[in-house]
Amino acid sequence: MEFVELTREEFRKFACSQPEESFMQSPELGDLRAAEGFDVYYLGVKEEGRLLCASLFCANRVFLGRKIFYAPRGYLIDWKNATLTAFFTAGLRSFVRSHGGFKIVLDPNHVYRIRGKDGSILENEPADEKTFLLLQSLGYSHFGFNLYLEARQVRWAYRMELDQPYEEKKNQFSKSTRKNLEKAYSRGLRVRTGTAADLDIMEHLFKDTATRKDFEYHETSYYTRMYKYMRDLMTIYIAHLDADAYVSCAAENLRLEQQNNQMVAAEMQRDKVGKHLLHKKEISDQRILKLQEDLENARRFQKENPEGKDVAALLSMRNGSEYLTLTSGSLEDYRSFTPKYAMYDAHIRDAYRNGYKACNFYGISGNFQEAGNPFYGVYEFKRGFGGSVIEYIGEFDLNVSFIGTLYDSLRRQRDRFRSSQKQDPDALN
Repeated sequence: MEFVELTREEFRKFACSQPEESFMQSPELGDLRAAEGFDVYYLGVKEEGRLLCASLFCANRVFLGRKIFYAPRGYLIDWKNATLTAFFTAGLRSFVRSHGGFKIVLDPNHVYRIRGKDGSILENEPADEKTFLLLQSLGYSHFGFNLYLEARQVRWAYRMELDQPYEEKKNQFSKSTRKNLEKAYSRGLRVRTGTAADLDIMEHLFKDTATRKDFEYHETSYYTRMYKYMRDLMTIYIAHLDADAYVSCAAENLRLEQQNNQMVAAEMQRDKVGKHLLHKKEISDQRILKLQEDLENARRFQKENPEGKDVAALLSMRNGSEYLTLTSGSLEDYRSFTPKYAMYDAHIRDAYRNGYKACNFYGISGNFQEAGNPFYGVYEFKRGFGGSVIEYIGEFDLNVSFIGTLYDSLRRQRDRFRSSQKQDPDALN
């Protein structure tokens, strides 16, 4: 076997054939990181001219002029092949040291355990202890089985297999999810695919959510660079409230309820009026008042926004055989229109249309208890579409020089004086 540096196209061809392919292990991400000032390397192992494993590394100087080599969602390797993993690791140690590095960091796109939809451990889905123990035996240190967003990438995600036709899957959505989808479409909300012209509005919508929830966000310049280099892997969904459709839907909803109210009134005249009919009439009367108010709001909205308004955005990524929701945001004043449900539905439909095997709704926390859990709502939202919890193996690092040990010691001392940062899985979607 031979440790080699690869060309961009060699790496692309190999990465596209791998079961753990990820947009984070793509030449497009490499181009983006290079434009941001990182040193980018494509490294692998060949045997008799055949490429056996590979990984993208992004390196930057962080300490005493030395670099950390980070393999986002790497390596692309058969983790069951201990000999290959050991050989690649040995080659990496030497290469990283000779290129000014002191540490390797990786967070494989490798599932440690598939859990039930409620996060429960399944008897027929054991944890992959072999890969975990292999990495430890080769000198890698594990960040830990973290529950939240402490590491570079999420360790917990929610995934839906596309193993049945869309309509059958939709019937398995939770009752509240189906209701919220119906609400979105019945109030004039439409989802369109965005372009480069929508980057500013996307950033504005992400910023609105980030500011409201007090977490960090990227400026438009970041998404502009991302779109420049990764647009073939990206899809932007924009939830747009169409002014005319809003008015039309509000008028139609009111008409249908008035019609229902008249039928209930006629039934009350024909039959003996009991508690059931009285309650039914009362509910309908209340709904009419609400729908009349909604129609007034729709007409006001139409007057103020004749061209309609973009109220939410979702950024999705092509992620090998998965279609992944990366991050989203919405305007607080329009959350009652449930735009996020409509955008996720558009994402799911496109996943079916383009032949993906699964939808990865990505970041959740590993805490599945509602009480005192500020992250529960994100999990509950994603669980409503059906699927299972995915637990990734997590983040590892490997020091290749004494500088790494010194760096780790200083970081631990710093962390003792730093308060824990606020985290929110919805920062990712």
